[in-house]
Parts: sequence; structure tokens; C-alpha cells
Amino acid sequence: MKKVLIAGCGIAGLTCGTYLLNKGYSVEIYDKNDYAGGFLTVSEKDGMIIDTCLHWMTGTKEGTRLNKIWKTNGALDNAKIIDPVSFFDVTYEGKTLRFYRDIDLLSEELHKYSDNDDKEIDRLIDTIKTIGIMETPSDIPYELGKPLDLNADVKVLMKTVYYINKSLEELANRFNSEIIKFALLNFPVNRKFSAYYFVMTLSNYINGNASLPVGCSKGVRDRMVERFLSLGGKIHLNSNVSKIIIDNNVAKGLVVDGNEIYGDYIVSSLDVHYTFNKLLDNKYSSSPYDEMDKDPVKYPPYSYVVVSFKTKYDFKDSISMTHKVDEYEFFGKKYNDISFRQYGYDKTLTNGDYKVVEVLMTTYLDEYNYLKNLSKDEYLKLIDDMSKFFKEKLEGIYHEEFIPIDFLSPIKLEAANNSYKGNFMCYVLTKKVPSYVRSFLVEGLSNFVLANQWLVLPGGTPVAATNGKLASQLVLYLDGQDFHID
Repeated sequence: MKKVLIAGCGIAGLTCGTYLLNKGYSVEIYDKNDYAGGFLTVSEKDGMIIDTCLHWMTGTKEGTRLNKIWKTNGALDNAKIIDPVSFFDVTYEGKTLRFYRDIDLLSEELHKYSDNDDKEIDRLIDTIKTIGIMETPSDIPYELGKPLDLNADVKVLMKTVYYINKSLEELANRFNSEIIKFALLNFPVNRKFSAYYFVMTLSNYINGNASLPVGCSKGVRDRMVERFLSLGGKIHLNSNVSKIIIDNNVAKGLVVDGNEIYGDYIVSSLDVHYTFNKLLDNKYSSSPYDEMDKDPVKYPPYSYVVVSFKTKYDFKDSISMTHKVDEYEFFGKKYNDISFRQYGYDKTLTNGDYKVVEVLMTTYLDEYNYLKNLSKDEYLKLIDDMSKFFKEKLEGIYHEEFIPIDFLSPIKLEAANNSYKGNFMCYVLTKKVPSYVRSFLVEGLSNFVLANQWLVLPGGTPVAATNGKLASQLVLYLDGQDFHID
């Protein structure tokens, strides 16, 4: 039985390992943290689960490609799926706009707030109806042939070109309605993204392929770990991988806490920057990332600051919300909104009447550098200032107590996951770069495969799972086995 060693116990690593176990390989995963899951980041405070990863889960619809992957790696085993009535609620000067799951209700809602925007609204609704569910190809590894099943319908291409060529911010500015414009600028995808990504996200949600499994990140993580272990896989936590062992350009093993561990094939599911710069000691080309890193305008790295609270307020069927507020300043920048999510809809994450509310602020390279340069005392003061500020804002809106319980930043993500600039996903897919695929193989290095979200921008949980499957197929290919997997 051949052995595969995997660095990193996140979604991609667990998925890759599970597929290989199903094919008869021995698989061991090593992770420096005392928990599995990678970016399925959860913590427990005051008897509640704080989930700072899954805002929605693409691939919840039966029969889709990603759903098959989630089922193979156990992520959805016996998991009840929650379908929110509204994806996103926006309150602007006393009025609330809801992005309903029901396409007809959404159309009616947008037209209600239209200010001579009927043409743009009808185009959006028609596009969503035409494109349906948008999926990342996951049948064949990108290196092994075929045109990636990208024989897209001409009608779909014609519909989406309009959005590919615009940023979400530019699309927002095509509307006259102030509330619609404000909503698009603060939609739960980055405003710098190609508007295509916004349409794809909304379309998947409306067509039932982006919902919430009970247990959210913790449930997904625990089920994936259980599936992996049940197949005979081994997970080594608190085990720091510092180097890939290479002999004559053939990957032979891992250096873990100073010990050499050998295997037949080596997979790194860690951040690509960390893999190339640290594990491979800059001895192999990391192109195109070097070029991308030099152009943060075209390829902006981004992440989040998340300030978490507990509250007894009943949000009913609202899950993700944004309110327009008076202008305020953090990180040397001005804001006029407060965006947050609540997790009271899932009783496995609550403690009695208390549920978690998370205020989210998108950060870019400037904010990362700002945070990175703070002293420990300055950083702690910022946490205190932001917690008090958003506590006051939330209590002013809902007239209920909100108690600060946690703070997450790009600095914390960088330390926990060795992620580049504390990125939560990858670079922003601007209108200039609506997509990107990087080879999972490293030129000049044998018996080694990459498996993580960075290989297909913009990354995220669906990409990590898909890439884990594709990486397993490449191991099969390198081993001379049939790499075709359902």
C-alpha cells in the first residue's frame, strides 16, 4: 500500500485524503494547529460557537458536481439544510430591501425601489433565470486534457459578458435608486469583484445551491474529519511541517517538528506562498504569484476584520444585514455602513436565548499593513475601541444588549493558517481578472501535488473542496492509476 503525506488539514487536504483512501492508499495528514479544518475556523465562547468562515455553502443542491464532492468527503452527512428566506437585508434611511431566494419576490422587491432602473433590474433577473446554477469544473484535473467541460451555452455567455466587464461597484453606479446602489456596494461579496461573481453567487442562492448546513463550519469540519478517520486515515495535530524532503527533484517526505517522515507521494494543501517560500525554500518557480503580488491594484489581496457579540435579540428570518449609519473611521478610512450576520437560526451554535452576531469589515493590503504595524498595546486598544463602537451601533439599532466576545483579524488568520497577508480567500477577482487557474503540479518536481484554494481564483470553500478532489486525481495519474472519479 503506497503512502501519501499531506501538509495541512483544511478542506482541500481532508478532501484529497478521503478520495485517496477510497482508492486504497495510506494517507496521513499533518497540521500545526491543535484543531482540524483550516479556514473552517471556529471557536467557542460562553457556550456558543463563533463561526468565521461559512457565510453560505455552495454545493448544497442534490445532483450538482460540488454536492457529490461534499457527500464523498462527508461534509453533508445527515446534515439538515437551512434555506434562508432572504440572502441579504439592507436598511437605508428607514427602508429595508431584501434579496429574496424566490426570484419573483426578488424581482418585485427590486422594482418596488426602482428609480427608472427597470431595465437594469429586468436584465439581472433574466440573467439569473438564464444561467441557473454556476459550477466550477471538477471532473478532470486541468493538466490532463479536455477543455474543462467549459462548453458553455452561448446564451449564458452572452448574458454574463455584461457583468464580467464591470466591477460590482460599477454595476451599483448604473442604478439610480439609492437603496439598490447602497445594497450592491455592500452585498456579501467584495465590491471590487467582477460583477459576474455577484451574479453567480446570487444565482446559486436563488437556484438552491447555496444554503446553510446545520452546524455550519463546525458541523462541516467535524463530519469531514469523521469520514476521513473512518476510512483509516490518520491526522497528526500540533505537528508543524517545516520542509518538503527532496532528493534529485523528487519529493520524498516531510520534515515535521524536526523529524523526517517519508512517503510515496507528497501533497501540500497549505497556502501557496508558504509552500513555495518556506516548504520548498524558493527553489522552484511560484509563477504567476510573484507577478501578481507585485500588482496589488490588479490583484488586490483581501480579508476581514470580524467583531463578534452575543445577544438575545430575535432577528427572526434575517441572517445577513447591512445598515446605513453616520460616517465613522477606522484604519484611516471612512465608512458609512455596518454589515453583520447572526447565527440564531442554528440552535447548535447558540446557548439558550443567546446567539452570536458578527460585524464584518472587508480589509485590503492597506488595512493589513496598518494592523501589522501596531504594537501589542495598540492592537488591544483597537480591539477595545472597535468592540465598544459596534456595540453602541448595534444597541442603537435594536435596543437590546450586545456583549463583545471575540475579535478576528488578518493578523490572526495569518498566524493560524500561514495565509498570505492574512487572506481569507485569495486575490479579488477584478473585472480585469474574472478568473484564473494555476497548475497543481510544480515544474521540475516529481511526486508532488498542490491542493488548495489559491490554485483557482477566487478560492473559497467550494474551490478548496474541488481542488482537493482534483489533486487526488493527479496523485492517481502520477502513480499510473485510472484518475477518473465520479
